[in-house]
Amino acid sequence: MMNKRGSLETLALRLRPGSDVRRELEGFAKREKICAGAIIGAVGSLSKVCLRLANEETSAELSGKHELLTLSGTLGEDGVHLHLSVANSQGECIGGHLVYGCQVYTTLELIIVLIPELRFKRVFDSETGYKELNISPISEPE
Repeated sequence: MMNKRGSLETLALRLRPGSDVRRELEGFAKREKICAGAIIGAVGSLSKVCLRLANEETSAELSGKHELLTLSGTLGEDGVHLHLSVANSQGECIGGHLVYGCQVYTTLELIIVLIPELRFKRVFDSETGYKELNISPISEPE
C-alpha cells in the first residue's frame, strides 16, 4: 500500500455515438501514455450494454437504451479495470465489469485523473487467476 501525497492532473474526453467504451479507453490510455489514471466522473448513454456480472465467467448483453450512472476504474498503458452501472427506461439498475461491446448512444463524457508519481501495471496473480493491479513509483524502472 502506498501513502504518498502528490499533484494530480486531469483529462476530459468525450466518446461519440457508436464508440466501444472499453476499446476507446484502452486506446486512449495507450495514445496518451497514461502510467496511472482513474476515472473520477462519467455521464452519458449507451445503446448496447455488455457486462460481466459478479462471479460469472461469461458476459451479459442488455437490450434497449440505458443511462450510464457510474463508470469507475483504473487505467494504464497496458490495461484497464472498469466497472459500470446503468439504468434502463424503467429506472432499474444493474452493474458489473465493463467488457467489449458497450456502445455509446448519444454521448459519454469522462473526467480522468492522472497520478504522475505512480505506474499501474497489470500482472498475472496466481491466487486470483487474473491480471491484477501492480502499483509502483514512477521512478522505479519497468
